[in-house]
Amino acid sequence: MSNPESVLEPFAGWLVKPQWADRVISRAYDNLTPGQRRSIARENPYSYVNVTRSSEDLLDDENLSLDHLVTQGAAALTRLLAAEVFAPTGRRALYLYRLTHARGSQTGLICAVAVSGFEEGRIRVHEGVREDRTELLTAHLMGVGATSHPVALAVRAWADSEYAERLDEVAAAAPPDLEFGSNLVSHQIWTVPAEMTDRLLKALADKTLYVTDGHHRSAAAQRALRCDPGNPVLTRTLAAVFPHSQLHVEAYHRVVADQRHDNRDDLLWALRSRTSYMGGELERVEGAEDARPRWRGEVGVYAAGSWHRLTLPPPDSEAGALDSLDVDRLRRLVIDPVLGADELAATGTADYVPDTAGLDELVRRCDAGSRVGFVMYPLSVDELLAVADEGSKMPPKSSFFYPKPRAGAFLRVLGQGATAHLTPS
Repeated sequence: MSNPESVLEPFAGWLVKPQWADRVISRAYDNLTPGQRRSIARENPYSYVNVTRSSEDLLDDENLSLDHLVTQGAAALTRLLAAEVFAPTGRRALYLYRLTHARGSQTGLICAVAVSGFEEGRIRVHEGVREDRTELLTAHLMGVGATSHPVALAVRAWADSEYAERLDEVAAAAPPDLEFGSNLVSHQIWTVPAEMTDRLLKALADKTLYVTDGHHRSAAAQRALRCDPGNPVLTRTLAAVFPHSQLHVEAYHRVVADQRHDNRDDLLWALRSRTSYMGGELERVEGAEDARPRWRGEVGVYAAGSWHRLTLPPPDSEAGALDSLDVDRLRRLVIDPVLGADELAATGTADYVPDTAGLDELVRRCDAGSRVGFVMYPLSVDELLAVADEGSKMPPKSSFFYPKPRAGAFLRVLGQGATAHLTPS
């Protein structure tokens, strides 16, 4: 029986020039608040943030249409190309990407992955996506004509696995081609030597891959290919593959519009009544840190200036991987029936705040929109992989992997939109 065609392959990409790295490379989209993205775009026209803006990054009096956002992104990429901030690598290659932070390091492989791998189950997802975000990213692919922020994937591999060992060999053989970052997270990139390429691909042969960050980018890549099935460049998308044992998951908190109650007292009464009836508990606490969950099954609640600790009822003993998760139980038992908000619909009733943004940001968004905040306990990597293996999908923005690869280091040219004059990579 022959081996299936590899889901991974090298690509002839472009790499930001070292002298431009600090100005061009940007933190991941959801690592920044809308205000931070607006500030960066205003102060630095060469930041890659300008290429990937969404409607929430614009001011109220700006044109929020999809076409306008794509036109803005294409113009921003044209500006970067005119300034020659990227250099074509000139050959198909793999790249090593290492992120080093206070809790350790994670080393992954930058490559192109087959979009067909998602439908075939060789690349598995664990989160649902929102229609509006997927539509924007699809239009961005077709109209801007480049990708730079890799979909982050995990492979089940431990520190002593062949894959991890091969990655370390590449890093030890030569100094990095590119270094950037901050005191909190340093980023290093190596070009994988040609003689190591086959060994790395072989180490990943027949392995199942799991999306850890980039569910919307993955969905957009699939939709773009369906829109233009005869375009060979759309059969692949940019990705980074990390050993799962090196990854860290942070909590993703919820900011939800209450559709059913006119004031805080009515809301809290409804929350307390429902959770008590189901075997849970709601108690008031002094402040944000007191409300922060100490373990699974606890959820912090912020409502109109007051903090509470919600204890969810225990999951059913026969619950599956998805049904056991706090994020899904909160959605089914509280957010939907008590607040009347459907997290799975693209109606704007829910917003999401990564724990790295701080609880002050959650409070700010709640107070600005008269919303209710839910502070979550972080999931584990193994829990997420179990959901993917089960074939289930969590609500959008249920997990936040940190640190993440940044946008603006690599450029995969699609040969359309702003890159129509360039050879696809």
